[in-house]
Amino acid sequence: MFGALPARENAPRLVSALIAWDAMRFLSLGGERLLLPPGLPCDAVVGAAWRRCFLSQFGEWRYRNGIRYRGGAPELLSPTRTSAARVSGAGGGSARTAGRALLTNGGGKDTLAGMLILDRSGIEYDVYEGYLPVGGDHALQRRLLDRLRIGAAARPAAVVRVHVRDDFYDRPPSRFADAGVQVRHFGTDFAVGHTANYVGYMPIVLYGGYERVWFNIERSADDPHVRWDGEEISHQWCKSAEYRSLSSRLFAELTGCDWFRGFDSTLGGLYDHTIYLMVATRPDLLRRTHSCNYGKPWCGQCPKCCFCYLMTTAFLGEDYARALLGVRESLFTDPRNLPVWESLMDASQVAWECVPSHLEVVTAVDQCLARGVDHPVLRRYAPGRAAAARLRARFENVDWALVPAPIAQAVRDLARGDLRTRRPPA
Repeated sequence: MFGALPARENAPRLVSALIAWDAMRFLSLGGERLLLPPGLPCDAVVGAAWRRCFLSQFGEWRYRNGIRYRGGAPELLSPTRTSAARVSGAGGGSARTAGRALLTNGGGKDTLAGMLILDRSGIEYDVYEGYLPVGGDHALQRRLLDRLRIGAAARPAAVVRVHVRDDFYDRPPSRFADAGVQVRHFGTDFAVGHTANYVGYMPIVLYGGYERVWFNIERSADDPHVRWDGEEISHQWCKSAEYRSLSSRLFAELTGCDWFRGFDSTLGGLYDHTIYLMVATRPDLLRRTHSCNYGKPWCGQCPKCCFCYLMTTAFLGEDYARALLGVRESLFTDPRNLPVWESLMDASQVAWECVPSHLEVVTAVDQCLARGVDHPVLRRYAPGRAAAARLRARFENVDWALVPAPIAQAVRDLARGDLRTRRPPA
C-alpha cells in the first residue's frame, strides 16, 4: 500500500490520520483532547480538518446529549510536529485495477440506482461492502449485499469486504449512562462512523489504485435537521457533499498522490423522487434491496422501513410494498408505527434517520392518495393539491451542477425511463 506514496514521509501522516479519525468516538463522551502516540505527526491542516469532521459527524450526538467543548471542539495533538508538507508526484496502483472505480454497496435502492447509472455510463467498478455490528450478523449482511450485487451489476465485480467490530457497540447502556449521556441510539451513531469514515477508505484506494470512489448519496443528505446555538445539525453530514469534498482534498494532502479524482456520488443532484422514478422501472431488482439498520432486511417499525414503504407504495402500489418488506398488514395502519409516521411527516419533529425532509415525505403521501391508497395517517398529513404539484416539481428536478460529468448522460437517460444498459463490446 505505502509503495503508492511518492514520498516516505507521507506514510506516518496517513497512519496518524487513520488513528485520529477512528478514535473520534472516544471524544464523543466529552473528552477535550486526543494525543497521538510519539512518532505520529499532525500538522495544522490535518488538525483543522479533524476538528471540523468531528463536530459535524457527531453533531446529532452532541445536540441530543447537550455536550459542549471548551474552545468549541476537542484538540488533536501530537508530540511530533510537522509542517503542512505538500508532496507532489504521481502515485502508483496495480495494473489490474489502474483506472478503475470503487462503488459502495449498502444494499438499498440508492445502490441499485448507482449501479444502473454506472452500468449505463460504461464505467467499470469494484464493489466495497462493509459488514457492521448493527442490524444482524455478518453472514446475513453478506447474503443480502450479495443478493443485490449479483442481480443488479451488469458485469462481474471484484469485492472489497470489510468486517467492522466495535466494542462501543457491544458495551451495555449502563456504561454510557455512567458518563451522563443518553444511549437509545448509540449503536447506529457509532456504527455510522465506520461506514462514513472516508479516511478509512484511503488505504483501500492506495492498494487498489482506484481513481474514484462512488457513493450513492441523494441530494437531501446536504440538508440540516435542526439549528443548535447557531450550528446546523444533520444526521446525514457523513454523507454530505462537503465531507466528500473535504476528504478528497485530504487524500491529496496526506498522500501526495495526484491521480485520485475523489470521493463522489452517483446521486448527488437527485432527490429521492427521481431516484424512485428510476428504480421503480426495475421492480424485479428493487425486490433485492433492503434498508433497515435494526432488523435486516426489514423490521417494519423504524423510520427507514416506513419511509421505503411509503415511497414504494407511491410508485408501485401498496401490494408491492407489503411484498418488498415481507409484511401482511399495512404499515400505515399498525398502531405501533404512528409515532414513526409523525416523526416523518410532522414538521415539528425529527426522525433522526437517513431519510429526507418532511416535504419530500408528504409529496409521496399525495402520490399514494392519488393512486387510491387511502389511510387516516395519510389524510392527516396530505398537502393541498396545488402545494403537492409544486413540491413534486421541486423534488423531481435534477440539479445538473451536482451531477458528475462522467455519468450525466446516463442520469438523463434513466431519469426519463431509458434503462438500456451499455455493455462492453463482445
